[in-house]
Amino acid sequence: MYLVTAATPFELDPLLRACPPGARFESLVCGVGPVEATLRLTALLARREAAGAPRYRGVVNIGVAGAYRRPEGGADLLDLCLAEREVLGDLGICDEETITSLRSDTLEIVDAFDLDRPLLQEADVLLAGHGIHCRRGTFVTVNCVSATSRRGDLLARRHDALCENMEGAAAARVCLEYGLPLLELRCVSNLVEDRDPRTWRLRAASDRCGRAAALLLQGLRHD
Repeated sequence: MYLVTAATPFELDPLLRACPPGARFESLVCGVGPVEATLRLTALLARREAAGAPRYRGVVNIGVAGAYRRPEGGADLLDLCLAEREVLGDLGICDEETITSLRSDTLEIVDAFDLDRPLLQEADVLLAGHGIHCRRGTFVTVNCVSATSRRGDLLARRHDALCENMEGAAAARVCLEYGLPLLELRCVSNLVEDRDPRTWRLRAASDRCGRAAALLLQGLRHD
């Protein structure tokens, strides 16, 4: 059985509506941002472990994302995206022009996580079988949503990234700790540019992600 996580009920509800009765998964609203996501996911996994409950086969993190502007290979509004890698994008020393890692000879910082390759491949093939094409690449997890093109372009260049969100790297770190594979599927609700909520497609992106996630959960191996 898989655990599905989403930051908000708004992002989880379309999946619950799209799934047939008796669908085999559990769900968790993990909260907005890396701290809340880490806390809620860890607490759930720790409770299950203490109770001797069966291990999840994996975690599927879903939701919306902001796509970075890229000259080639970028994502557009309502594109579905699968994460190959998650990065803590603003963990470091930040100024207007640069972000510098905190790593040094005496300090080791873990700020990037490769997601489970077999699960990613399985998901990509399943969705393609339904005629659904997904962008694949690096996702950046931020504490503050990028509100300018300049900031978004900086993060995109630094990490060669596709899009940004606020929970994915936190889920990846927890799953690494518990030895669980993680799949992350998001739909682009906005472009990372000078902030203009009038152009956002939050509901449409959430609905599309939920429908795709429902297809995935019906097709993934659960044994």
